[in-house]
Amino acid sequence: MKYFAIGAITALSTLLAVPAFSETRLVVAGSEAVDSLLDRMAVRFAANLEASDSDAFNVNLVRGQSLGSAQQVMEQHQAGSVDVMYSRPDWFTSNVSDFQVMSWGFTFRDRGHLNAFLGSDVFDKMNQKVVNEMGVRVLAAGSDQPRILYTREPITSVDDVQDIKMRVPGIKAYLKLWEAVGATPTQVAWAEAFLALQSGAVDGAEADASGAYSQKFHVAAPNITLTNHIISALHISVNEATWSSLSAEDQATLKEAADEAVAWASETGMSESQSVLDTMVIEGATVSEIDGAPFAARAGVAVPTMESEGLWSEGLWQRIRDIEG
Repeated sequence: MKYFAIGAITALSTLLAVPAFSETRLVVAGSEAVDSLLDRMAVRFAANLEASDSDAFNVNLVRGQSLGSAQQVMEQHQAGSVDVMYSRPDWFTSNVSDFQVMSWGFTFRDRGHLNAFLGSDVFDKMNQKVVNEMGVRVLAAGSDQPRILYTREPITSVDDVQDIKMRVPGIKAYLKLWEAVGATPTQVAWAEAFLALQSGAVDGAEADASGAYSQKFHVAAPNITLTNHIISALHISVNEATWSSLSAEDQATLKEAADEAVAWASETGMSESQSVLDTMVIEGATVSEIDGAPFAARAGVAVPTMESEGLWSEGLWQRIRDIEG
């Protein structure tokens, strides 16, 4: 088995220059910063395949944002030029609207609730929609760090976010959530978020601790507020045509490698979250807790409207809320 880790600058040229092998050639890619949690998850996934008993895989790991944004990598994933993608389920929302519910604030009570959902029939049905409508399937999914706020000015209550410009990704649920809370959501690419915060083009952004640290959000927006409004998920997915081309034995090897890497990232993410926050404080940031109930109340009131607008299937939010965990 051969495993190539490809750097950000020479990724495309190196990738095209790799000679053909008899093994199944797997292009593994995402859009995460090098050494971020998801990037390290991908490295572990590739190492798991390399350490397996199978000689079936020739892995080409493309790190960083060499292939573009998360949405661009997802499009390549669907087309089959990226066989395996490491990311978050948010990026299924362009084709399968039900995944918007995972980006809606306060859908999940805690990590246990999210993990119970990821092991439920509800999630299995959503994954099948991804297979049918996008031509990719989730191999493994797990809980990530909670998403919290990074703002230029302190936030002490929901009143302080009224009309502030919040950086959000191009995902409808994020836009609608911050509208419901009272902020003014502003779409800015992940790679441009630091400069937007630094320049004042936006007043705040939200992200998990490790992801925000990799982008130095805390330098431009040193007021960190532990809203924990979204319990994020992370996943590894495979192009369906690639999956179908594998033997049952090789499918099992691929899934086992993904399961272990995702489980590692999930546990590592939580253990690192506090240490990352501590580092941010050392580097000049301030971390504050906040009463999340007023935020959650506004998000809950907006759910019927979101469902009537077709943001996700009617009743899905409540079915998720009813899952014990």
